[in-house]
Amino acid sequence: MSYLNTPRLTFSGKFQADPSTVNNDVEHYNNAKFEASYQDYGEHGTNGWWNPDGTGNWRLIDCVINTVTYKDGTSTNDPSVDPIIGMSVMDANARVAGKIVDLDPQQQSVSQIWGMVVRLGNEGNVLLKGEFTPVGFNDIWWKRTVNAGGSPGAAATYQSVLTGLNWTEGGLNSRYLNELKAESPDQLSMKFNVDIFNQTVTDANFTIGRVVGSIGPSKLEEPSHFTLGRQFVPDLICNQGMYLPDPKNALYVATALVLEESKQIVLDLGNCLTTTSPDGKIAESRRLLLGLDLGDGRSLPLGEILYQDENWYVQNGGLVTISLTDDQLSSVLKFPLEIRTKVENLGFTCILKEKASYLRADQFVFRMNDSQSAAVDFYATYLGKALPNKTVYCEVQPNLMNIMGQGNGNPPTAIPAILDFPQEMSTDENGKVVMKLSATDPANPRKYIDGQVYALWYYLEGEDNTDFKLIPDIDPNKPPIVSPDTLSGVDPNNFISVLVFNSLSPEAIQNPDWESDVKPVMQQYSNLYPLMSKGIFNLADQTVVDTNAKILRFVFGLPIEDPNHMPVTRDLSKDKQQMILNYLDAVIAEAALQESSIAENVNQNNA
Repeated sequence: MSYLNTPRLTFSGKFQADPSTVNNDVEHYNNAKFEASYQDYGEHGTNGWWNPDGTGNWRLIDCVINTVTYKDGTSTNDPSVDPIIGMSVMDANARVAGKIVDLDPQQQSVSQIWGMVVRLGNEGNVLLKGEFTPVGFNDIWWKRTVNAGGSPGAAATYQSVLTGLNWTEGGLNSRYLNELKAESPDQLSMKFNVDIFNQTVTDANFTIGRVVGSIGPSKLEEPSHFTLGRQFVPDLICNQGMYLPDPKNALYVATALVLEESKQIVLDLGNCLTTTSPDGKIAESRRLLLGLDLGDGRSLPLGEILYQDENWYVQNGGLVTISLTDDQLSSVLKFPLEIRTKVENLGFTCILKEKASYLRADQFVFRMNDSQSAAVDFYATYLGKALPNKTVYCEVQPNLMNIMGQGNGNPPTAIPAILDFPQEMSTDENGKVVMKLSATDPANPRKYIDGQVYALWYYLEGEDNTDFKLIPDIDPNKPPIVSPDTLSGVDPNNFISVLVFNSLSPEAIQNPDWESDVKPVMQQYSNLYPLMSKGIFNLADQTVVDTNAKILRFVFGLPIEDPNHMPVTRDLSKDKQQMILNYLDAVIAEAALQESSIAENVNQNNA
C-alpha cells in the first residue's frame, strides 16, 4: 500500500529549504585556497552562490488538508463532513527543524531531508505525529515551470514513510482518521512534490517554495520510497547536459495504482504536467485521455483525465481517479497504460506510456565507510505485479554523475575496485532481490574533498543497457554533455548514489593533534558553513572549540538522523567523527583534571 491507496488525504502549502550554498562548489573545499568572498552572495558558480548564510533548515509552512478519500473510494473536501478538512500538516514544534542536505558537491540531485517530524491537526490539538524516514528527492524535472529557469523552474518529488506513530485523536470525530488508523496503525506513506522555489535573496519569499502531497496507508513489507504500481517514463532529450521531456509530448513521470477491489485507477500527475510562475497554475491545456496500448497501434480508452479546474492540482494533490467497468479492469491487468491526446490531422496519439517491465531500488542514497556494508532492495514488476525469476544487472556507471555535478573542478573519477557487489542477481517469487553492497577505503582520490562519489546503474534482463558516454559541449567553458542525445523508456535519474569516505590512520583517530588532524576538518566546516562560524562557534579556533568542548561533544556524537547532528551537512566520515570525539573527550578530561586540582589546592589552603 502507499499514498495512492485508500484511505488517503491530500494537502498543499509551502516549504522552506534553506541550505548553505558555499559547499556547492568543489573548489571551496580547498582550505589552502579558500577566499573570504566565497562566503558572499553571488550568482550560480560565483562567490558563495545564492544562499551562503543558509541554516540547513527544512520546514513545512501553512500546509492545509484539502481532501480526504475514504476506504470505499468516496471523497470529500467539506469540513462539515470530516472535520480534519482544513486542518494542518505541520513539522516539529518541540525540537529544531529538519535538515536539507546534499550528498556531495558532485551529486546535488538527491538532496535528502533528515530529522523531520510530521504532525496532523493544529497546535492546540495534534491528532497524529510520526517521524519522516530520511530520503532524497527523485525525478527532478528542470523545466517543469515553462517561464522560469534553474531551481525556480524545477520540480522534484519526495516519497517516504512515517514511523513511530503517535495517535491522539483528541475527541475529533473524523471518519478518515478512524479508517486510516484501522488500516495502517504502525506506518504511513507520504509523498509530496516541490516546485516554484524562490532563490531571490531580496524577496520576502526567499527560500520558500510550493509543496503539494498525499498521505495514505503503508505496509511494512513494501518499499518505502516508491509505489509498487504502474510507472510512466517519458521519452527524454538531452539539452545542455539535462534530460528533459520531448517537447512534442511535454509530459514527465507519472504513477498509477489499480485498485481492483473498488475498480478504480488512481493516477498521480503531481510531477507530470507543466506549470507557470509565479502562480503555479497548470500550463498544460490539451485534452488528455487514459487508455490501454493493445498492440499493433490499437488503443482502448478508459476515461478522460480531468485536470482543467483552476484549483485541481492543489485541491487533489495532482491525483486523478478513473472508475472502470469489469471488462475494462480485466483489460487493465493485461495491457500497458498510456496517456493520449488529440493531434490535428492525426487523431488521438500516445504522448506518455507505461514502462511495462520496471525495476527500482528502494533506497538510492548511501553514505559508507571502509569495511561497511549496506543492503539495497530492488523490486521488479510487470504491469505493477511482482516479476519473479528475472535477472537484475548492476554496474558502476561513472559518466552518470556528470549529469548531476555542479561547480568547478574535475568530475568524479570512478574507482570500481572499492565497491563490491554482485553484478548479476535474480528476483525471488515476490519480484524482490537484496543486493549486498560493500565498500573499502577509496584512498583520498579527490584530495581536499573527503572520499569518492559513485553512480550504480541497474537494469532488467532484456532491457537496453544505456551507456552514458561523454561528448564535447559546443561551449568550451562548460563540462561535457552526456550522451546518448535521446532516451526512450530510460530514466537517467533512476540510479544509486554512493559516497564512500576516506579512512584515517589509527594514530590520528586515537591521539589526534589539533593542528595536523582536527583543525583541517574544523576549518573546512567553518569555511563551508559560515552561519556556524560567524554566529555560533568559530570551529577553526582551538580556544573556542576547547571552551565549548562539552556541547560540541554532544552534537558531534548524535546519530545522523537527529536534526541537531553535527555537521549539518552530514559529510563527516566515521573515522573523522571518532577523531573529533576523542579530541573533545581529551579536552574535557583535562579540564576536569584541572578543576579537581584547583579544588584540591583551595581545600588545602583553607585547611
